[in-house]
Amino acid sequence: MSFLKFMFDIKNPFCKLKMLKLKSYQYNALYALLTLVLYNPIFFNKVWSVYPSVIFVSLMFVVLFVLLNMACAILFWKYTAKPLSVIFCLINAAVLYFMDVYHVAFDKIMLMNVMETDKQEALALMNLDVLFYMLVYGILPSFILCKINILYNTGRKEFLQKLCIWFAGIVLCSAIIGAGYKQTAQFLRNNKPIKYSLLPVNYISAVISYSKMKIREKPHELIMIGQDAKMVPYWKNNKKNLFVFVVGETARAANFSLNGYDRKTNKPLDSYQSEILSFKEVSSCGTSTAISLPCMFSVDGRDDFEKSTSSYKENLLDVAKRAGYKVWWRGNVTDCKGICTRVENERLCQKDTCFDDILNKGLTQRLEQENSDMFVVLHQLGSHGPTYYKRYPKSAEIFSPNCKTERLDKCSREEIVNVYDNTIYYTSQNLADLIADLKKLETKYNVFLLYVSDHGESLGENNIYLHAAPYIIAPKEQIHVPMIMWFSNDFAKNFNLSRKCLQEKLKNEYSHDNLFHSLLGIMGVKTSDYNEKLDIFKNCIKN
Repeated sequence: MSFLKFMFDIKNPFCKLKMLKLKSYQYNALYALLTLVLYNPIFFNKVWSVYPSVIFVSLMFVVLFVLLNMACAILFWKYTAKPLSVIFCLINAAVLYFMDVYHVAFDKIMLMNVMETDKQEALALMNLDVLFYMLVYGILPSFILCKINILYNTGRKEFLQKLCIWFAGIVLCSAIIGAGYKQTAQFLRNNKPIKYSLLPVNYISAVISYSKMKIREKPHELIMIGQDAKMVPYWKNNKKNLFVFVVGETARAANFSLNGYDRKTNKPLDSYQSEILSFKEVSSCGTSTAISLPCMFSVDGRDDFEKSTSSYKENLLDVAKRAGYKVWWRGNVTDCKGICTRVENERLCQKDTCFDDILNKGLTQRLEQENSDMFVVLHQLGSHGPTYYKRYPKSAEIFSPNCKTERLDKCSREEIVNVYDNTIYYTSQNLADLIADLKKLETKYNVFLLYVSDHGESLGENNIYLHAAPYIIAPKEQIHVPMIMWFSNDFAKNFNLSRKCLQEKLKNEYSHDNLFHSLLGIMGVKTSDYNEKLDIFKNCIKN
């Protein structure tokens, strides 16, 4: 007999505990109480931290208990009560693990990350602690609930009983909320993100929002942009152009020594320091790859970007290709979230994980054979956590001791920062190697390199780890990203590009919104979709 049949079959004698028989409304009340007590300490701790009043927190507990009872009255019937109880317990346990261990909030973006997580990322999160949570918070409560013999009334009486529960619930909740309406309204208005910690409300809401988004993503006709795009050369020589855009992964600007960090995390780039520009105040479009990556290449800014349309709306790659550039996308492990499907693309790593130096292998040999203006995108694995220690070879282990586990809460703050800084050092090493290779191509191409991370990372600040927090409450560490440019003096001369002018902009505030228009500007692509106000290079190119 399968495990699911064992859990769900109400006729199975092992699913009945003769010593404990509950009427349906009693079972619903027990389940509501179990949900609040077992799965929501994090939520009530947050409520208490914002509004430390015993009366307020107690009344909120009562209201939520009543509302959960009302929800159970709708969902739990003779043949649905136990299956749904088990399903909710198991999902609650899984979500609780990540909320408890990494202190993440759960919304549609987090659900999107879960749904788009590949096998390698999923395996990196699996450990004995996950199994412990699933056993203690998922399987054990499910087993106990399955042992209860639920006594139901006849169909009509059961229905009337549920109506009475709903009527009483509405009256009671109205009375409690009405009596403290001012405090309740102020609390809800000022603390909207707190709902992301309430189980199972957070992931049910996320499922609804995510489903709506997927419905909008159903096959549509391609939305074209930049149909008038053309290349208008403004450079002084007849060389082909080579623009290389390195998309960083989970790199936060705060840990870049180029931005003032007190550790030499960017030391491998020291020999090119006179040719490198590091912009200090750049913000990401989102806090996860699923949002930030397509948004980085979108003509729409963060405020207008729609993830649901990004798969069938053209982006920077399409416009560059239409203008005459040969576009080539190379990814390490993760895919391009659908934005590179209309250009040449390849996913290089065929194993569970590969170091980012794989992106440089064979690159110059291929470019030496080309005879086109090239736009190359290199998508790193970068500093993706929580297994930071797997992101770099032993040669890049500069800072120690290191956190050698995905359970970041088991490591000291020093160990987490050390292992993360090693990933930044290794990224710098790869960028330095890439610059050395690109320099060899300068006899053939006008070469320009741009590095920007998709989003940042929390390393335990305010007891928060990883990324993908709702943007409205995301800490700066998850939004503040590095942006580095490299170009030689010959490039600057041929493109009439003033390095001094750009240096004066290094402390200005920019974001992913600037990328689409800045890259089109420097690449000499003219289109009506170009916005010169968002072009970082505008006024620094002297025509």
